[in-house]
Amino acid sequence: MNMAYFWLNQKGTDGSNYHDEVGEVYHYRGNTPGANQLSEGDRFVYYRPGDYVIFGAGEIDHIEREERGLDSESGIAVEYFAHITNYRSFDPPIRLKGVNESALKNEISFLKDKPGLTGVPQHSIHEISEEDFERIIEAGEKEVGPTGARE
Repeated sequence: MNMAYFWLNQKGTDGSNYHDEVGEVYHYRGNTPGANQLSEGDRFVYYRPGDYVIFGAGEIDHIEREERGLDSESGIAVEYFAHITNYRSFDPPIRLKGVNESALKNEISFLKDKPGLTGVPQHSIHEISEEDFERIIEAGEKEVGPTGARE
């Protein structure tokens, strides 16, 4: 089984109409670009767009698919709930913009050489390379330092 790596945009849960639980469940819709790419065993990093931070990483344990009937015109809406395992948060999170900006921005292939954060994925689910994933994990661990508890 091929493992893939993803960048998941996770907006703050306040006022969001998604039923996300950080580190536990990632909720997305079937019409989300990239929705069909995510699968069991994939690894991911979490990014919070408004705060410009990468704040954690984990693995997809299993994905529940739920069909919700809508009105007759639009047919069926498919919702997905990706259950997460091996989650760990980066404390402090990795900042890609502003005070204490991480050098990581210049190492991620789809961000470097781009002004500001124009390279940041706009869609909630974006496949990234294993190299980018490893760099992000390393930065997360490095910035956490030796006190960060590891499993």
